Amino acid sequence: MSPARRNRLVLIVVLAFILAAMLYVARAALFPYALGLVVAYLVLPVVNVLDRRMPQALRERKLSRPLAIVLVYLLGTALVVGFVAFLVPIIRGQVEALWDNRGTLVQNATDIVTELGERYRRDVRADFRQALEEYLSQVSGKIGSVIQAGLTRTLSAVTSTISFVLGFIVIPFWLFYILNDQVQVSAGLLMLIPERWEADVRNLVRITDDIFSAYIRGQFLLCLFVGSMATVGLMLAGVPYALVLGLAAGIFELIPYIGPLLGAVPGVIVAALDSWTTAAWAILVFFVIQQIENLLLVPRIAGRSVRLHPALVMVVLVVGNEAAGLLGMLLAVPVTALIRDVFKYLYLRLSDEMVTPAEALGRVRTETVRIDV
Repeated sequence: MSPARRNRLVLIVVLAFILAAMLYVARAALFPYALGLVVAYLVLPVVNVLDRRMPQALRERKLSRPLAIVLVYLLGTALVVGFVAFLVPIIRGQVEALWDNRGTLVQNATDIVTELGERYRRDVRADFRQALEEYLSQVSGKIGSVIQAGLTRTLSAVTSTISFVLGFIVIPFWLFYILNDQVQVSAGLLMLIPERWEADVRNLVRITDDIFSAYIRGQFLLCLFVGSMATVGLMLAGVPYALVLGLAAGIFELIPYIGPLLGAVPGVIVAALDSWTTAAWAILVFFVIQQIENLLLVPRIAGRSVRLHPALVMVVLVVGNEAAGLLGMLLAVPVTALIRDVFKYLYLRLSDEMVTPAEALGRVRTETVRIDV
């Protein structure tokens, strides 16, 4: 390596280190911008479709894309206003009714727990009871500490600076520029890459975009479907506060694999406080939703984006929670899939056989790479 190339490499490494350090220091203030990128992933296809269907006169004057973005903003605003106008009052009414009936619900829960406790003490052997109670005490303590630590870490990481609040104010304007100048921004960034690496960088960006965009859109679609099905199913089963419980089930769906189970717990508990028959119907509702999700929704919506074994997902969720709290749990699955595909691509490109960037990209999603060192 010539001295000039070595000096350029050192300059690039130093610059990358400085940028990484700056991003790490400002990570809390950058959370709104990360959320803005998520929104960009969600709305970019809609903006592109509207842009392509604009009249030619607007396209020639470069007004089609700004107009498409404005239309998407108006559509998003209309959806938010509609949600606030129609669903929020219903949700608020159910939450208030739930709070007003808390005394009755607590009494029903107390009666159920008392009855189950009497049966438990009467029918279960004393030595088995002692071992089970000690185990449950340890498990519940660990689960509670993990949840508390995750939530605390997440809240302290994203709300500790004034820049966090200011970020949300400027996000709509920043997002407009990102959507409007997407092609120019991408081209400008690629100009900073040496020409011999440009194809590989393009492919790595494409791999990242494919995984994250598909995963994010898939999770939001799953939340919408599961929340809607849970609301309708619980209403048909006669479960009180069905809209609130369905909304909770949809939100919990954001957590991969364990989310559906967590989302079913509030609905089953509220149904059990009403009657055992209602609880049985609620369990049936969530069971049917789980089957529809596993057999139809996940393979079509989310399965193609990550392709990770459920056992591995459980491990990476724990790692994500330890690393970054709730946000880490949400990002653990797509980041793991990204690491896998990037490794496969780079391994193919660095192998002894001459694999072109296009061939490596095609083989990442279609072949299982065998490690050979």
